[in-house]
Amino acid sequence: MSEPDNEQNQIVSRNLKRLIRGLTQDDLSETYEGYKVLFQIGASVIPQVREVLLKFDCSKVKFPNEIRYVSGLVNLVHDIDEVEANNIVQQLKGGGCNPALARILDSICKFTIDDYARYNVCGVEIFEHKNLITNQNVKAKLESWLKNVPSDDLREIERIYILRREDLESLGNYKPILYRINLVWINSSSRWSPMSCIDNFIIENTLYHEIGHHVCRHTFGQDPKQEKEADDYADRIMLNSNHLLFRIARLFKAQSNKSLDVRAKQRPS
Repeated sequence: MSEPDNEQNQIVSRNLKRLIRGLTQDDLSETYEGYKVLFQIGASVIPQVREVLLKFDCSKVKFPNEIRYVSGLVNLVHDIDEVEANNIVQQLKGGGCNPALARILDSICKFTIDDYARYNVCGVEIFEHKNLITNQNVKAKLESWLKNVPSDDLREIERIYILRREDLESLGNYKPILYRINLVWINSSSRWSPMSCIDNFIIENTLYHEIGHHVCRHTFGQDPKQEKEADDYADRIMLNSNHLLFRIARLFKAQSNKSLDVRAKQRPS
């Protein structure tokens, strides 16, 4: 084995241990750090991951950390090579598999990149679900919106997924370390409908909010300070883009706050 090959095997082994440690201890930072390195290396990590997985007896899985361990490793392989992941899952299930784990593995394998149209906007890779229910030109909207964002703020965003309503419980989220954004597209109205304008406003604001998390390099969890920073970032982008609906919303908010202040002063002490 050549020295470069040996060095890469050591990197794979080190980060595979890191990924496994993160999965079993439910440590998202460790999990994502290990995953990111392995994913970037690509197909050459699969033999080591496969060996680890096939040594595991999936019929005896009892604890949540064991489910995270197996499903997390399968998910890594699936993100690199969907066919190889399907083969590994069939082998795991063929030897007997905990029913809860089997359902999770089937869910992982159901996802396929073939369901997404892939294109580039402002240097960012976009993965748009092919079955979105929308009358909008999603790519054109993203081109218009991302032009409002400073190019430095988009740097290192690995990809943006444009998802259906049923794919995510929230309107969007940001994956720290991996630098990925998930954005739900909810707009089935006709292009010139007033409702469509409101829906687009919500989607656009959510996009800027998630980019704000990236710019601020926020970590995991719903931290109020981080959410406010992301909101403030989205507000700045919306304001700089001279967005009419945003200005109207700000006016109503200002008037509402002014009214509350007046009422508070009139309240007897």
